Amino acid sequence: MTDIDKSISIPMKKIKLTSLLLLALFSCKEDGGGGTVPPEETPGILKEKAAFGIGAAIKTSLFTDAVYTATVKKHFSQVTAEWEMKMESIWSSSTAYKWENADRIVSFATDNGLEVHGHTLVWYKSFPQWFKTAKYDSVTFEAKVKEYIQTTVTRYRGKVESWDVVNEIFNDNGTLRSVDCPVFATFRDPIGFYGRCFRYAHEADPDARLFYNDYSVVLASNKRAAIKKMATRFKNEGVPLHGIGDQFHYRVNTDKNTMKTGLNDMASTGLLIHISELDIVVNTAQSESYEFTATEAAKQAATYQYIAEIFEAIPAAQKFAITTWGVSDKNTWLTDYWHRKEYPLLFDQNYNEKQAYKGLLSGLK
Repeated sequence: MTDIDKSISIPMKKIKLTSLLLLALFSCKEDGGGGTVPPEETPGILKEKAAFGIGAAIKTSLFTDAVYTATVKKHFSQVTAEWEMKMESIWSSSTAYKWENADRIVSFATDNGLEVHGHTLVWYKSFPQWFKTAKYDSVTFEAKVKEYIQTTVTRYRGKVESWDVVNEIFNDNGTLRSVDCPVFATFRDPIGFYGRCFRYAHEADPDARLFYNDYSVVLASNKRAAIKKMATRFKNEGVPLHGIGDQFHYRVNTDKNTMKTGLNDMASTGLLIHISELDIVVNTAQSESYEFTATEAAKQAATYQYIAEIFEAIPAAQKFAITTWGVSDKNTWLTDYWHRKEYPLLFDQNYNEKQAYKGLLSGLK
């Protein structure tokens, strides 16, 4: 998870006209808290309509909530650990691992017929403090990371179908991330190191599909160009990169044409495409007076529908999955990171389907 894009605002007249049209398409009633009450009839279930994975980021702290787990099982075909399969959560020392929560995620998925997308093996923010303090030279650094990757991927071989091997290594301007990045500080050729990480994961599980994941990929053309250049290098060097993920932490006023153009450009690589951490901000001004009205719900629904439509438009063989970053507005990272009055997901705080759910469903073929 990372910074939300600085989206381009659309003209006010267009907003008013669009809102009226959307209200006709996504009519709903307001409840007492300014949210929406979904229609009595559900038009379908996401995982049953989609010809690709429909995922959600989950966390074990919510497993005691029976409505939460029932919602995941009913609507989603794939899960991603929101935090509990990151390096910092698992690698407690150079010789010790904490598997409990990661095991619970995988067991929950296995018991309920859900696929697991592993997130994430190498991310600059999730190197444990003990590792950073050790200040290893490049040889020891790589040996330790190789051991971690192969220990983790081997443990879940055959149970985790895909992995984000590397996460967020580029700035929006296409340069390599250098600030607070242990890899950049250690290696003369960071891209070469990251490529070897893919090889180590592939050695541990040759059947797993391996992804590079980042944010604002469809919006930041220089970042996207850098990712494509890396993908070309990896292809030429035989590095097993199978797909690219764009997190899609976007807003209701994110420019839609930019999203479409960027997604098509991602697909030009021929790799699998993953919308990997989807949520749509509605309180774009971070206002204390914001109310999630029927009009706001309709705008959000239209954005979700559009995203599904542009994803459906890429070649069928490249559609890996659409994953939302969380399940309901009751537990979303954005109420801490963005604003307490934020409602970015498909289900409301009571796990009722929002108009956003209908929008995403409508966008599927």
